Amino acid sequence: MNASKRKLAIVEKEANESKPKSRSGAAHMREAADLVMEKDSLEIAKALSKSSKNGQIQSIKFLYELAEHNEKAGEDDGARKFRSMASELANAPEWTGDLPKETHNEDDETATGV
Repeated sequence: MNASKRKLAIVEKEANESKPKSRSGAAHMREAADLVMEKDSLEIAKALSKSSKNGQIQSIKFLYELAEHNEKAGEDDGARKFRSMASELANAPEWTGDLPKETHNEDDETATGV
C-alpha cells in the first residue's frame, strides 16, 4: 500500500532558465544616439551651428548641452593637456645664453648645434 502513496517532487529552476532582463526603450534610444554621435559628430555639430546662426534657439541649447556633457565625460582631456603644456612652455624663462656653434657633420651633411 505504500506504493500507491503519492510523493511531491520539487523542481528547481536553473540560473540559465531565468528570464533575461529587458531594457527600456529610452535606454535603446540613448545607445543608438551615442552610436550616431560617434560616427557623425562633426556633421551634427556643423548642422547645429548653422541652424543656431539662423536663430534656432533649440539648436543653441543642444550644442551647449553636448559641450557640457563632453566636458563632464572628460572627452576634452587631450586638448586640456595640450593647452597646459603650451602655457607651461610660454611661462618658462627665456634662454639668455650664447647660441650653440654650428658644426658641419660630414656623414649626413647637416648643420647641428653642439
